[in-house]
Amino acid sequence: MSKKKIKDPSQEYVHTSALVKSTHVFNFSQYFKQILEVREIGVIIALISIALFFSLTTSVFLTWRNFFNIVRQASVIGIIAVGMTILIISQEFDLSVGSILAVTAMTSGLMIKHTHMNIWLTIPLGLGLGAIMGLINGFITIKGHIPSFIATLGMMMFYRGIAFVLSKGMPIALYKPSSFYILLGQGRLFGLIPAPAIWLVVVCLVGYFFLHHTKYGFEVYATGGNEEAARLCGINTKRIKLISFIIAGMAAAFAGLVSVAYLGSVTPRQGMGIELEAIAASVIGGASLLGGEGSILGAFLGAFIMAEIRNGLVIKGVGVYWQDALLGLVIVIAVLLTTQIQRRRAIES
Repeated sequence: MSKKKIKDPSQEYVHTSALVKSTHVFNFSQYFKQILEVREIGVIIALISIALFFSLTTSVFLTWRNFFNIVRQASVIGIIAVGMTILIISQEFDLSVGSILAVTAMTSGLMIKHTHMNIWLTIPLGLGLGAIMGLINGFITIKGHIPSFIATLGMMMFYRGIAFVLSKGMPIALYKPSSFYILLGQGRLFGLIPAPAIWLVVVCLVGYFFLHHTKYGFEVYATGGNEEAARLCGINTKRIKLISFIIAGMAAAFAGLVSVAYLGSVTPRQGMGIELEAIAASVIGGASLLGGEGSILGAFLGAFIMAEIRNGLVIKGVGVYWQDALLGLVIVIAVLLTTQIQRRRAIES
């Protein structure tokens, strides 16, 4: 009669432990792989690396106050970058956003200084003015069948000229003790978080909702990804692009209002060159210049990286001309890396 072999409990325990460990390793590797597949992971790594460099080479960079100062510095560019990202995803550009900012800021400043109108009315009027200028840009581009790069380049010069005409080439000092300035620009929540930083977060949340949780957002991605296919699927691509131009104009206008409230003054040169920084922030954040790709989180991170670099260079005492040169170099490198990552993902898919 054969004896039944009895399993050794210790061996069973060892086998089970090994199985659990291998499962944990497998889960960790899968989790790590999922993290690497996140669209913005490269931007996040770059942001942390830059912060680490300046933290190790300066004594004041890694503080809460300086962190919120960086977000404040990124606020105007970031607000514009949200609208610009939506427009780039739809496969269009707007080089006039800096001039829209100037016209809105100058018009609001003149209203505040020379009229007895309620100061709070400058917000809806400013946003309306930005929407109209964005609508004009979209109408010229879409109805005129002109590349948006050329159309908005011309409108950039036109709107900038309007800002100079309105101001007669002179800056305007606006500061008056008012809750308008505190709420939009000069206030600090809990005595620490600057008001422009709060508005940047609000604009990002609104932009995220419309881009990622509405039918309009889906149609923006579809239009930018393949306009002809989107049109054949029943999407009114012209209307989508026109709305995107309006959103970009409103974002620039709101950035102008925040800028006025923070500075307490406005000049006709305000916002000059900011359109290129907004495009750079969007592309650094992962927006494809060919359309169909991008995210609001990426736009925020891109604007934060640019402000982070400029802030760190100021702390290190780098001259202002070298700051622009180094920032431009970083933008080129970041865009090259982002483009390579996008190409690799396209090949793999």
